[in-house]
Amino acid sequence: MKNRLIRSTRFLFLVPLVLSAASAWAGQADDTLRVAVTRETDFVDSIHTSSADSDLFGTIIFDTLIYADRATGEFKPLLASSWTWTDDKTVVFKLREGVKFQNGEPFNADDVVFTFRQLMDMDNKFRQQQQDFGNIASVEKIDDYTVKVTLKQPEPTFENVLASRVGIWPNDYTQANGHMVHATKPVGTGPYALKSMQKGSAYTLVKNSDYFDGPRAKPTIGTIEVRVIPETQTQIAELMSGGVDMALSLTSADATALQGAPGVAVQTGQATRMYFLSMNVAGKENNPLGNADVRRAISYAVNKPELVHGLVSPDAAVLATNCNPSQRFCITDVKPVYDFDLAKAKALMKSAGYPDGFNVTLMAEASLRPIGEALQGYLSAIGIKVNLETLPLPAWRERYIKGESQMSIVGWGSGVSSLDISNSLGIFFNGSSTDYVKDKDITAWNATASRTMDKSEREALYRKTLTRINEEAYVLPLYGAVATYVTSDQVKFAVPAIDFPDISQAAWAK
Repeated sequence: MKNRLIRSTRFLFLVPLVLSAASAWAGQADDTLRVAVTRETDFVDSIHTSSADSDLFGTIIFDTLIYADRATGEFKPLLASSWTWTDDKTVVFKLREGVKFQNGEPFNADDVVFTFRQLMDMDNKFRQQQQDFGNIASVEKIDDYTVKVTLKQPEPTFENVLASRVGIWPNDYTQANGHMVHATKPVGTGPYALKSMQKGSAYTLVKNSDYFDGPRAKPTIGTIEVRVIPETQTQIAELMSGGVDMALSLTSADATALQGAPGVAVQTGQATRMYFLSMNVAGKENNPLGNADVRRAISYAVNKPELVHGLVSPDAAVLATNCNPSQRFCITDVKPVYDFDLAKAKALMKSAGYPDGFNVTLMAEASLRPIGEALQGYLSAIGIKVNLETLPLPAWRERYIKGESQMSIVGWGSGVSSLDISNSLGIFFNGSSTDYVKDKDITAWNATASRTMDKSEREALYRKTLTRINEEAYVLPLYGAVATYVTSDQVKFAVPAIDFPDISQAAWAK
């Protein structure tokens, strides 16, 4: 186990090799911000999919009706000039006038109505479409700059969805080309337009010089180039040699080693993302994970503080319940708590009828291999032989959604949509293909909590849900992420209040 826990220092040998090159910063010279990310994205807009990777692009190519201020987390009018709830299910938007899409189309109510009707058409099969948009009953154009949206039931987190996922599409352009055009040739009203892309490797975006005055500052950097660099060591070497100006995917442990390096600025901030070990509880045939004592044994067998603080960050939250403490309605005093107890884990395996363990396949997104290897080591101590299978994120996601997982390390959440616990519980405990538990009580409790405006009722329902999850050890909560932002010292970038970075707000420091 010790060897696994020192992997976070694996790149330290690079530091003396590249320090001498750190003065060769290129970005400011050609007014191009070069950004490194670890994973490719399947889409560059936030309607077709919902992930931190797609949000990076969707946030700057498109505008939403409501903007989450990155300094405060406060919701402010963006494409809407104002909005008013006339009752628990009806909201009226007054729209900003004089705005144009990047292709020159004028923005008005027709674009909002068209976009919302796309959200409501379940044949479009957007990711999490029913979950995020299925409660929209109707959208109505009142006049060229007024739109009324009516919900089927009250939805306390609807503004979160609007601020995170609903980038407005141009009516004429999308109708002429089909909504999938935004996967490769997106057009929005945002501060940057996509100029070119090599899917999975590089994306070039250029400043929208006609961007309007609003709560989001106008862009100042001429070009943003986003490069997919899967290897952490390569990202760090590029950062320190001036090949990239910003790295958004480094872990806290990785970034710690860069503290004090010449020409590098390291900042950390709050994150809503959480990680947990998913187990296929509902699987029917030859399924030891359907046994609650086996799942409890697994929970006792993992030394979470050692794993999290050794591999992730000393600042990362070790989770006792299946939510991030930064989320609203995350209740952390739920019992039972599974502290590391190897003797108890072995006794539970024996009483469950598996004294010699069993074989299981653990799936994980490729960057989570160190966590997977650590879990592999812990579970071997109670006889569970783990076959670790790591995959690129899109491939892992496809298999997980299809119900093909025995065990998986699941990372979920980022930014505005994840500020409420319903975002995570509503995905993984909702009776759908991403629900590997299928507890009907939990599904009903979550559904009720997501449709009531009564905060005390919501808290009581989520307490019941989190208690049941712990009692049955349906999942093993692991850790809450720490948001890390590493840049060259030529870049000025304010740490956002939420882990939903808007890189259009980056500027040159000198």
